[in-house]
Amino acid sequence: MKDINLQRKLIIGALAVLLLADLAFAYFNSRLSAAREIPAEQMLAAQNRQVALMRADIQKATMIRKGVPEVTRGFDQFESSLPASTKGYSAISQEIDDIAKDTHVAIEGTRFREKELAGRNLSQVDFESTISGDYPGIVRFLNRLQRSKNAYIVDSLQLDSTTGTQTTNGPLKVGLHLRTYFRKA
Repeated sequence: MKDINLQRKLIIGALAVLLLADLAFAYFNSRLSAAREIPAEQMLAAQNRQVALMRADIQKATMIRKGVPEVTRGFDQFESSLPASTKGYSAISQEIDDIAKDTHVAIEGTRFREKELAGRNLSQVDFESTISGDYPGIVRFLNRLQRSKNAYIVDSLQLDSTTGTQTTNGPLKVGLHLRTYFRKA
């Protein structure tokens, strides 16, 4: 009988300890979940900020949509200002030769490569050549190309390594790779 009473007291004691531990865990759980809950005012403020950002995005998209016709007209104007492919090569060659003569540089080994641009009424023309002259003349040549009425995009300039052993005032040779565009006739 003593063993049964002792067992009963041990079981009741263990259950009491488990009950107290369960109550403690329930208390800490409620405290943690209360800390994670966002008050209604904060949630509303966050949603209002999100709505304001979306409205700003919609307004920006509307402004872009309104500007598309003007941008399209600008592209069309640019394309119509390009030389026609039927006389483009001679016009470009003549202009580059004239600029070279005015800036006292020599042009050697000129090559043209034409690529069609898909979806456009344009051809891209790659121009490769070697220009030689003094440094100020080459700089003036490039400045004149930049200010030309024709569109030139200088892709690369490459200094010829054989000119590196000459004096600083001597002629330079520079490999020039540029692009321009022609309208298809």
